Order: sequence, then structure tokens, then C-alpha cells
Amino acid sequence: MKHIRIIMKDSLLYLLLVFSMVVALPLECLSQNHEGDAANDTISLKEVVVKASRPISEIDGEGMVTTVAGTVLQSLGSARDVLGYIPGVITSNGSVEVFGKGATLIYINGRKVLNAGDIDRLRSERIKSIKVITNPGARYDSSVGAIIRISTFREYGEGFALDTKTTLGYRDYLQGKETLWMNYRTGGLDVFGTLEYANNRQKGHSRNEQNTWGQNPSGTYLSMKAKSRSQLYYGQAGFNYITADNHSFGMYYTMAHKPTKSDVDSRSSIFTANNPETSTSMSQHKSVRYNEHLVDGYYSGTWGDWSADITFDLLWKNNHEDQYGREISDRGEQLIDIYDRYTGRLLAGEINLGRKFWKGSVNLGVSYSNSRRAEEIFNPQQIIEDNDDHVAEDNAGVYAELNQTFGRLMMRAGLRYEHIDSRYYAYGVKRDDQSRRYDEVLPSLSFTFPVRRTMFQLGYTRSYNRPLYEQLSSTISYVNQNLYESGNPHLRSSYSENVSLNFRWNWLMVMAGYNYISDIIITEASAYEGNADITLLRKENSSRPLHRVQVMASVMPGFIKDVYYPVVSAGVVAQSYKMAYRGSVINMNRPMGIVRFNNIFKLPNNYMLRCDMSWRGRGDGENNAMSAVWQVNVSAQKVFDAHWDVKLSVNDVFNTARKNKFKIYSEAHDVVLSKYVRSRLFEVTVGYKFNVPKSKYKGKGAAETEKERL
Repeated sequence: MKHIRIIMKDSLLYLLLVFSMVVALPLECLSQNHEGDAANDTISLKEVVVKASRPISEIDGEGMVTTVAGTVLQSLGSARDVLGYIPGVITSNGSVEVFGKGATLIYINGRKVLNAGDIDRLRSERIKSIKVITNPGARYDSSVGAIIRISTFREYGEGFALDTKTTLGYRDYLQGKETLWMNYRTGGLDVFGTLEYANNRQKGHSRNEQNTWGQNPSGTYLSMKAKSRSQLYYGQAGFNYITADNHSFGMYYTMAHKPTKSDVDSRSSIFTANNPETSTSMSQHKSVRYNEHLVDGYYSGTWGDWSADITFDLLWKNNHEDQYGREISDRGEQLIDIYDRYTGRLLAGEINLGRKFWKGSVNLGVSYSNSRRAEEIFNPQQIIEDNDDHVAEDNAGVYAELNQTFGRLMMRAGLRYEHIDSRYYAYGVKRDDQSRRYDEVLPSLSFTFPVRRTMFQLGYTRSYNRPLYEQLSSTISYVNQNLYESGNPHLRSSYSENVSLNFRWNWLMVMAGYNYISDIIITEASAYEGNADITLLRKENSSRPLHRVQVMASVMPGFIKDVYYPVVSAGVVAQSYKMAYRGSVINMNRPMGIVRFNNIFKLPNNYMLRCDMSWRGRGDGENNAMSAVWQVNVSAQKVFDAHWDVKLSVNDVFNTARKNKFKIYSEAHDVVLSKYVRSRLFEVTVGYKFNVPKSKYKGKGAAETEKERL
């Protein structure tokens, strides 16, 4: 305990020292003249100075809109940097989601983001505004929890444009990424292309504790060390054409190839009540080759009083995974070879129509998707069962949505109907008991209205969440000698009743929501084929409903003294969920707190410093108990001229997010997973741009949720 107190004391002193250095330099500059934020407008009238400031986040009839243009947010670097400062948006280690909403779709000018690099490639100075929709309307697939829509400026000019970004980083090993974006436009024609290469290496270790409770209790302790290397080869090429009479059409093709190699060494010990301890060691090598091809096309235009958006997509995926292992135990030595082959294909189309109607507008649309997924697994030693399954699915949807304004009241009402025919095959034979048909009618309703100087938005939706394709697979994945994972072809969709309330007053934004979820899909642990030494993690539908409440408040006061820009967010997620565990019923209802404190310091000569802090407390999520985690990120950037910029950053300065621990509860089992991966990352990014315009591509993509599931 003495050593722990010394380490905590040193960490706190280190934190205070770094933060004081970051704060001290900008405060020395308060007396200097700086260019103010556009959210603070100054007007001089005969020696009288009038200052007016306005909130940069507002609530409209669809969601919360944050203005980026003319604020310090436009200088942060990339769209991903900006998203971390948007109320209700949580960014963590490359992921982006809306607080408490689960699956989040991101659009840039109406086009669905399918590659995370699109967010990194979009420069912040090109962003006009960002809208967060916490209550998606009837137009969107019912399984979508939230929408983020990024709007950029329409830039003019012709000729060749280039934007390139080089990033070098160090975390355990040297790693890097190179992105080249090119564009050529003449008249109404716009031709564009992107090339990207990334090389990442990482290492880490984990500890698992598995307990089986019953007449013969047993326990397994497992330690693992792993190293991995992944590469990304990405290319995109396309065109866009805009006619003089407000019609546009275009198409693009993307290709992604991602090879990954990893090596794992593990050692396990098994304890049982009536048998002596046994130990097993294993070495594994895994090679993965992932490929993806996407063709996306669109048309957008107006015909009299009607506007039309038409999109289609063709998507192919395949993944080859070879796993070779050698296991040494008290029983001797054995080899374990597993070959996994996966292919997927999607054909999708969508038509959306809209026109003015009465005191607002009406929108109508239809969508259709046809998808196929096949997976074959082969284990020569027959330690796990071979498998060959295939899922074919047809998904058709139609919706109508009415938007009306009555004085200061805005109303949005929609109705969506979906018909889904999902067919499951094992070794070419259709399994009727594992095939599903859905016919769902899904309403949505929202009201936006002011109360004095405040603005409220109240919404309701009914939604359902279908299992991912891999969750429906019966394939057994060999994690290690004591832990297997599997999907479940018998899974049913989970249904959710959702109520949301958004509130704005001055600089305060509050997001609140309630969800009642039935048949929620959870991960449960059980003995594999009756063998207590092997735990199988398998997806199941819970027999008990889950109640969830989430509340987050964000304060964005704008610039202080024209140099300091803080954003403070605090929230809590609480659930009520009961489950059977060791012969009794336990409550999984510990609330989880979240705090973000982001800081921007604007200095002379186009320098900028950032210090972002985040904390997530202990809490329960479904049948998981998660530990607390916190981290501090700092960066400094400099814009030299219209072409060059440099950014230095340190992600997780104190390496506090390296540990991720959670405990999975099941009726007769519990599994404690502890992962230790270095999260401190040093990076330097150099960007160069020349005559960069915004892409005119207006495609929105079709069947976005199906792409995610596939």
C-alpha cells in the first residue's frame, strides 16, 4: 500500500505540473491582442464598443446543430478533432458515438462515411456545421441509434487540387500513415481520388479468470502476451457532374486491403475441487487477409416542386484467417490449425422524394437491399467442430414523414414499414427454425418548442435491433485453450421503446433519454460441450427486459479573454437489469459517470495548444461490470501559411487507459477479462494542401445499416 500511495502521489504531481505548464503560457498572453472568435462580434459606433455573443449550438426541428465555421473549432485540424468538442459526442481511441445511443452513423454532405479515414481527411476549416440527431426519423433504418451530419462549404474554382498528410507515431513501435487526396474540376465535372497507406504495430498482455459454480466448482487462470502488425492499403476513384439546371450525378469505387499478423503466447492453470492443478502453455500465430470493394452511385435533382435523391451500392467483402497453434500440457503436445473463410455481398438501392406541403414539407421513400454472407471453418484436428453456414437476406422498407411548423412549434411525425426475409443454411440445407421473417411498423414523433429563453426537443421512436451476421454464425472461434467464442443462429431481434429530451439554455446543452429494451442480446458464459475446463462465450437473448436512463450536460461558454476556450461535459448512464447468478437474482444497476474537460488555448502567430481530459467511472452495462478509466491528451499545432501545418500530440500522457477490465456474469459462470495495452501514443503530423476545393459528390449511400451488419 505504501508503494501504491507513492505512485499515486507522483502521478498527481506529474498531472498538476503538466497542466500548469499548459495553462501558464496562454495566461501570459492575455494582455496581447488576439483575433477573437467569430461567435463574439464587436461593433464600434462613435467610440462605443458593443459586444454580442451567441451560443454556437442550437436546436432545430431535427437535432442539435453546432456551428463550426467562424469559431476556433475550424482550426483544430480534422473532423475527428472537432467531433470531440461537439455536445453529446464521445470520441475515444478512434471510435465516435453519441452519448447513450449505441450505433451511430456519420454523414458528410449526405454521404455515409464508410471508412474512418474520411473523418481524418476532412479538414476542420472546410466544415460549416455539425448536426447531432438523437431521435432519427422514419427515413433511417430502425436499428440506427443516432446520426451525425457534417456539412461543409461549397467551394468554387477549377483546376488541380491536392491535400496530403503524413503522420509518424510511436507506441511500442514506430508506426505511420500517409494519405494523398487529389481533385480536378472543370466546368460541372469533378474527378477525385484518394490513396492511403497505414502501418501499425502493437503489443500487450491480458489476464483472464474464469469460474464455474455448481456441484464441482472450478477455476481457470490465463495469462497471454501478444504482438500484432496490421497494414492498410486504400484507394478511391470517382467522378461527379453537376448540370446547369440543378441536377447532379456521380459514382466512385473504393478498394481496401488490410493484412494482419499476430503472435500470442499463453499459459493457463486449472483448479478444481477434486483434482490437482493442471497447467497448459500454448503458442499461436494468426494471419488475416481482409479485402473490400465498394461501388457507390447517386443522382440528386429537382423536378418541379419535387426533390429527388437516388442512391445505389454494390459491396463485396472477403476475409481469410489462418490460425496455427501448438499446445503443451500434462497430457502431451498437440497442434491446432484453424482455417476460416468468410465472404459477403450486398446490393442496395434507395429512393427519397420530398416537396413543400402545407406549413412545412413531406418526405417519402423506399429502400431495398439483398445481402449474402457465407462462412466456412475447418479444423483438421477436430478440436472444434467444422462449420459451413450461409445467410441470405432481403430487406425492403417504405416510409413517410411530415415536417410542419406552427408558430414557434416544430413537429416531425413519421411512419416506417420494414419487411425482412432472412434465410439460414447449414451445409447447403435451409434451417427453417433458424430462419426469420419480420414485418414491422415503426412510428417516430418529435416536437421542438421554446419556453421563454430556452429551447426543448421531445421525441419518441420505436426501434428494433437485428443481430449482426457474425452474431448469427454458429462458428466456434478458438480464443485460447480455455476460452471459445460463438454466435447463435437462434438469436431474435431486440426491441426498444425510446424517449429523448434535449434542452438548451444560453451556453448549456442537456441531452436525456430513456430506453425500454426487450430480448436484449447479451454475452453469456457456459461450459463447452459439458467440459468445465473450457468456457464458451455465446450470444443469447435475455429473458429479462432492460431499463436504461442517460443524462449528459455540456457547457460551451465560448472564448474567455479571447484566448481560452473550454468545453465541459458531465453525464451518467444508469440501468435497471436483473439476472440469475449462482442460484439467486442479482441487480446490475450501478450507474456509470462520464466527465470530459476539453481546453483550447489560442496563441499569437497561429499557434494553438490543447489539453483534453476524460474520465469514465465504474458501472454496469447489461450483464458486464466495467472498471473506471481516465486519460489526458495534449497537443500543439502551428499553421505556417495557406499550405503547411504541423501538429505534435501525445495521446494518454500518463498511460492510464492502458488497462481495460470488465466482468461478465452468467447463471453458473463468471469471466473476468483484464487487458493491458499501451495507450500512450506520440505523434507528429505534417500536412500540405494546394488549391483544395470541397468534393461536389452528393451521394448518400444506400442500406447503411446492412453495410455495418455485413
